[in-house]
Amino acid sequence: MYAELKMELDNETLDYKQSSNLQGVIMEHIEEEYAEILHQSNLKPYSQCVVKQDDKRIWYIRTVTQEAYKKMIIPLSQLNEFEIKNGQIHVNIVRRNFETRAENELLKEFYEIPANRFLNLTFQTPTAFKSNGKYVFYPDIRMIYQSLMMKYTASSEEMDMIDEDTLEQLTQNSEIVRYHLRSMSFPLEGVNIPGFVGSIRLKIKGTGTMARYARMLMKYGQYSGVGIKTAMGMGAIRLMEQGEKKNDR
Repeated sequence: MYAELKMELDNETLDYKQSSNLQGVIMEHIEEEYAEILHQSNLKPYSQCVVKQDDKRIWYIRTVTQEAYKKMIIPLSQLNEFEIKNGQIHVNIVRRNFETRAENELLKEFYEIPANRFLNLTFQTPTAFKSNGKYVFYPDIRMIYQSLMMKYTASSEEMDMIDEDTLEQLTQNSEIVRYHLRSMSFPLEGVNIPGFVGSIRLKIKGTGTMARYARMLMKYGQYSGVGIKTAMGMGAIRLMEQGEKKNDR
């Protein structure tokens, strides 16, 4: 099960720079035992981020497993207010809503619905990858797919996505044909992690299967995030297929 909890916050000072503090809020309001499990896990079954939408501060918490939904979304949906930075910032939750989606919906779409050859991907919060001990802060196609395949496989009971041949095919048959990007660092524990935000348009060539794979991974990525530190607020993405209206979601 995939789930998204959307909370409108009344504090105008909050932005993506407070995301790591908001992860602390999450840990404070879930069971201590489950928080410890999450702390020890390399691939987290959730992502979270703060974005500004129409002058509103929106906090998204998204989960990709049934257990994470029960242990995180359910208790956090009961919050009316919280504090961060040892009480220095008080935040009221103005309104909230959450929605769920069955994992097999993405698989059904994969098998039954043809995919558009153009995918418009927006990186809403600073995004980065890590390779050979160095940060990669531009949209490397292979790293995008590899990150999503690893996250998908770690959470899925339906499909193992870790396949080198599929990764190579996806990479070779995808091309960035338009972009609007800028660098933006992400502060974390006194260190600024280099990242990027903005949008790209991907053209998917090759077979229809490749296009459906790409679409499924990107739609999954809206819940998991892409790249590093997605549990702390990095790597939030939004997918629009060509022809979809911006207010469709």
